[in-house]
Amino acid sequence: MSPRAGATLEQADQLQKQNRTAVLAQLREQMAAYGITAEELSRPAPKIRSPKVPAPSPSKGKKPTPTLAAKYRGPEGQVWSGRGPTPKWFSALLVEGKTREDFLVRPNAQASSSAAE
Repeated sequence: MSPRAGATLEQADQLQKQNRTAVLAQLREQMAAYGITAEELSRPAPKIRSPKVPAPSPSKGKKPTPTLAAKYRGPEGQVWSGRGPTPKWFSALLVEGKTREDFLVRPNAQASSSAAE
């Protein structure tokens, strides 16, 4: 250790010794003001817990369903993917004697008519 550092440490020790009585007096005043006892100071400090942030949970409820392409198209522009319960408009057409194949959406039909032009 250099002589200069040793001198600085000695000065710091002297300052602490000189200020000790004043610091103790301040501590006693604050303890009295806050009602802190010497016994409380000797106990280990309680651990400060940070508030728990809940982890993001998987979404609850139904998962989003993708939009399906229309498999059937009605005469008034109604569409049905062919999944789930049969719509009333489709059932009514079937009762009239039409078949499911009459309303199938055929993507190739549009492509072939465009190519013929």
